Parts: sequence; C-alpha cells; structure tokens
Amino acid sequence: MVYFDEQSSLNIKLEAQLKTSLTGLVQRGCDSLGIFQAMLLQIDDETVNVLVKASSAYPPSFKSIPSFSSCVSVDNCFPANSAKASSAFKQWFATYFNGEKYIRGRIHNLDGNRVCLVFINACPAQSINLEKVALLDDWLNVMIEKFHVEKAETNQNTLYDKLQSVANIGTWEVDFTTNVLTWSSQTRRIHEVDDDFIPSLETAVGFYKEGFDRGEISRIVSHTVETGEPWSATLELVSAKGNSVWIETHGMAEMKQGKCVRLFGTCQNVNKSVQLRLELDARRKEAEAASKERGMLLSRISHELKTPLNGITGMLQAIKFENKDNVRIRKADIALHSADRLLSLINDVLDYTSIINGEFSLNYSDFCVRSLAEDIVDEFKNKCSDKGVRLYAVLSFDDNTYVNGDAARISQVITNLLSNAVKFTAKGYISIQVTLKQQGDIPILLASVEDTGVGMSDDILSRIFRPFQNDTDSASEELNGNGLGLSIVNQLVGKMGGELEVRSNVGKGTCFDVAIPIEMATLEETANEDVEISSELLTVPINILVVDDNDINRLVLASMLERFNYVPDEADNGEVAVEMARAKRYDLIFMDCAMPVLDGMSATKIIMQEGLLSKYGRVVAVTANTTAEDKISCSEAGMADFLSKPVVQSDVTAQVRTALNAKSITA
Repeated sequence: MVYFDEQSSLNIKLEAQLKTSLTGLVQRGCDSLGIFQAMLLQIDDETVNVLVKASSAYPPSFKSIPSFSSCVSVDNCFPANSAKASSAFKQWFATYFNGEKYIRGRIHNLDGNRVCLVFINACPAQSINLEKVALLDDWLNVMIEKFHVEKAETNQNTLYDKLQSVANIGTWEVDFTTNVLTWSSQTRRIHEVDDDFIPSLETAVGFYKEGFDRGEISRIVSHTVETGEPWSATLELVSAKGNSVWIETHGMAEMKQGKCVRLFGTCQNVNKSVQLRLELDARRKEAEAASKERGMLLSRISHELKTPLNGITGMLQAIKFENKDNVRIRKADIALHSADRLLSLINDVLDYTSIINGEFSLNYSDFCVRSLAEDIVDEFKNKCSDKGVRLYAVLSFDDNTYVNGDAARISQVITNLLSNAVKFTAKGYISIQVTLKQQGDIPILLASVEDTGVGMSDDILSRIFRPFQNDTDSASEELNGNGLGLSIVNQLVGKMGGELEVRSNVGKGTCFDVAIPIEMATLEETANEDVEISSELLTVPINILVVDDNDINRLVLASMLERFNYVPDEADNGEVAVEMARAKRYDLIFMDCAMPVLDGMSATKIIMQEGLLSKYGRVVAVTANTTAEDKISCSEAGMADFLSKPVVQSDVTAQVRTALNAKSITA
C-alpha cells in the first residue's frame, strides 16, 4: 500500500503496521497535549510535505507547502517552537497551518529524508508539553529505527541493540549449568549499577522493592523454573542509587528433559507510563469520591428541604379549612417558621456552592462592632427564653468601636454558631463573648460561643465541618443534621484569614472559638436608625407600580405598602408594565428582573428611553440575583436602586421615603 502521497518526494511503500503506528502516534500526541491537530512533516529545501495528519478537518489543506526558506539548517527554515520563531515565520505558519503556537519535535531520518512531528497550538512555555513531545519523539524514533532495521534486513542482534538503546529495553540470561547471570548494558543502566558489577540471581531479586514486588518476582521465577511457563509482570524495583523504577519484565525458560537449564528475557523501564497510570487512577478515584460525595450531599439537601416544605404546604392546606382564628394564626406561624427555615437552608446552599466554586468574595465596610454583636444577642434572647436556657453575653468594647470588615459574614459566623448552640442545648446556659485583642499591629476580633448542650464525640468532632455531618445515630430530627451552617462558618473564617477551634465533651457541652483579623475603621459612623416616614410626607400622593410574574411576590410588596395606605398597581410582566407606564405617570416602580414575555431590565430601558416616569420617578430592581454583575446590569438599564429578594419592610420603606422626598421637593 502506498502510504505517503504519490506527489511527495518520499513515495515509499510502508507496511500497514507502520501506517497504523504512525497514525496512532500522532493522534496520541494530540490527546496527550490536549490539542486537535498534529502531523508528521517531511522537510525538503523547497517544500514541506504533510505525511500524516491527526485530523483531516483541520489545516493544512495541502499535501505540499512551499518552504519558508531554503536553508541547510532546519532550525532556520522551521524553528523548534513558536517562541523561537521570527515574526515572518509566524506569519508563514499562520497562513498555511492556521495556528499561532506550535512545538516541533526532533528531526528524524526516515529513509534518507528529514521528518519531524509538529503539534499545532501546543504551548511551548509549558515545560510539561516539551517533555511530552520528547517522549513522543522517542516513540517515533523507535518506530523509524524498527522500520529501518526491517527494511535493511539487518540481523537480530542489531535489532535488539537498537531497541534496547532507544526503547530502554534490557536483556538478561541465567545459565543454570554455570549458574551465571548475564545483563545487557541497558539492563545495567536500568538498575543503575557500575560497569564492573557482577549480578547473580539472588542480587537481581534483591533489587525488587521489599514486600509484594520481591515476593512476586521470587514466586514467578520459581514457577517458571518448575513448569517452563513464561511470565510477564509489571513490578517496582529500587536501583543501586536508591531510585524507584517500574519495569515490565518478561521471562522464558529453556527446558531439557523436564529440567530448566536456562532462563532469559527482557526488562523495560516503564516508569513514566506507570506513574502516569497511577496518577490517572488516583485522579479517577478522587473524581469518583467527589461525585459520590456530591450525590450524598444533594440527597441530604433534598431530604432537608422536604421538612420545611412539608410544614409550609401542610399548614397552608390546613388553614384553608380552619375556622378558629387562634388556631389559624398558630398554623400560619408554623408555616412562616418553616418558610424561614427553608429560606435559611437555600441561602446556606447558595453560600456553600459559591464558596467551593471559587465565586465567593468578601465585601468590606466600616461598621460598629458592638451594635452588630448586640443585634445578634437580641435576636437570640427570645429563642433561648423559649427553651428555658439562660443566655449570657459579654461584649468587651465601647459603644462607638468601629472596625472595617465584612459585617454580614462576621454576623453570619456568630449567628450560625449561636443557632447551633441553641439547637443542641436543652437546659443550662449559652454564653457568647466578643472582644477585640491587639496581636502585634493587627486587631483581632475574638468570639467565643459556649453551651451546656449534648456535646460531641471525637468521631463527630473529626468531621463536624463537613456538610450534614452530625450525630446520625440520633433519633431526633432536631438534633440530627447540622446542615451546612458549620461548614460555611469554617469556610468563611478561612476566607477572612481567621482561625476556628472547637472543644466538646459528650453530655457536657461545646465551645467554639473564633479569631478574625480586622482593621480599625478610619471614619466613625453613626449608629443605624430605623427607617421611618413622617406623617407630613405621607400626605403626598404617589403612584406606585409593582411588577412581578409571581402573584405571591406582588402580594408581599402590596402588603408592605398598605402600611402607609398606598394601594399599588400591579403588572405580571415587563410588557404589561410598559403599557401601564404609557397610560399613567408612576413615581415609583418596583421591577422584578426575570420575567416572561419581557424581562425587567428590557422593560426599564423602554420606560427610561420613552420618558414614561414622572419628573422624579424611579425604578427599583427587586430580584433574587444579587451578584455585582447583576447590580451593574440593573444600573446600566436605568434602575435607580437594587433590592434583593426576599424583600424586607425597612428596605421598602426607605424606597417609599425617597420617592416621597423627591416629589415633595418638586411639588
């Protein structure tokens, strides 16, 4: 079969085996380097001929290409890689090969012609790529040498010598009539022994790694000596220089009258391929473990979601048929409590996912650390009181102590630790201590949460910061499944450069200690005040539009506005909102972003472009998407502010007050 193009200068008939081997080599190179095109080129003075391509779908499209220059040195007419190439050569290469980067292999002599491997879009700046190309060159060299040997019909000894030298294959022989072991020069190189080293069967076995490998080679040698059956095995040996080397060993026996008189065989250094296989196996096991862990996590999250969902749906169904007001209120409270639990779990899942995916970032600002701590303590006073548990709080800093940090995440850390303490403490007390300590020039925020709850065993402590890793033997749903809270706490403290420690004794309680480095605020800020609207402002009439495709979301916003006796108009998508804005001048529009028919940002752009608002009207985004990119997109669409779902009364009140102030000034 004519393998190379008839028009090329080689025009050589190669065996089908060589064709398959070369094609496989080029394709294996693509797979190893993570690229789509590689080829074997023949370089002449006038032309570059494409002998083998990994893919016919990618350039070059021609079998023969004009050389870049007529030079005796290949490095001048085809540099070793794109980093060493001139601008002119890069332009030539891009024209015919449609690539910016490449790595060229060594120049090989194939039947008197210069050939080389070229890997398109392989980055030469990565040393691992150069090492892989060198290995592929060695492989190609073996193929070419084997081809030359076969073509020239050289004797078997020449073939063995070349293969040993190029492929790192050594030979050996044991003559039992003289009890002499002979090693070839390549076998000596594999074992890293001196030229004057005299091997014996015992010392050869002693090179194999102690344990399984040494025992296995002893077993298979004995078996072959007794039965005459050949062996083949991949084992690890330790060279004379102490280096670990994986070899592939093959052995055969020469039997006379049922007795072994000679053993002979080969050993090949396969260290790189075995190490690669072991690395791939390790990565596969890691991927399988990660996949299994993700599956278990999703299963656990699904289970956790069902509990609050059951509380919500069950109570709402019961409310439909409940006539007693007090019972209906109680069931509504249960549904709201379940909704809070569901929202908390969803937020935890979102936080945990963003952290492990590397999408999490901290938002630093100045805040009053005492106010933050007092708000957290106030939140937990009633929870502890309801359980009959005493709550002690020690806040060791002044009222006007301002620091710079991520207030929301610091609050989340302390809140999660207190929530955990409340959940697992049925009697006794819970204490929280928060203070500032100077460590050198760095202020450290110290928080300690201690309880007299059920405590944890050493087994639980070893996995307490992994998702859903509490006492699985507990029959109580309340005491089983800490969820993602502590895992998030551990991740957040690490992100803020802090430390987290836990001490616990079963039946005696648990103590969490947190240390977070912060900075003192450069400017003091006044304490936040509750958002209020004066009665005078409330006399100003304003037109409000609530836009959301979800009936419940519109109802929630309408209920918050009813507090000020405002009844908003409603629209269930952006297109309806635009038509309503064309018919009526609105002073304030609460606009959902993700809606069918026409989304909120597109609707806002139309409203702003057509000037449909009142003179000082404003559009406020109300959305569950709270990333920095989302806020930028809302601002670019013309939205004046941004509220994240679920909305709270104070945020809505602030937006109403802003709209009232703007209209009262212009009235």
